[in-house]
Amino acid sequence: MEFESFEQALEVCMNAEDGSPAQETALRYCLQTAPPDLRAMLEKRLHDAGHGDDCGCGCHK
Repeated sequence: MEFESFEQALEVCMNAEDGSPAQETALRYCLQTAPPDLRAMLEKRLHDAGHGDDCGCGCHK
């Protein structure tokens, strides 16, 4: 799945079924393209939630 913008990916992330491939792809895109302050906040929350270095979610790039 390809996205044209952060906003489009965020909408998919929020509306897709939890844990679905579409939601996971959208979440990764959002993490990679989020504004720096939002990205830092998301990375911290994911790390604090127990994601490890090899979680694959993009939070350690």
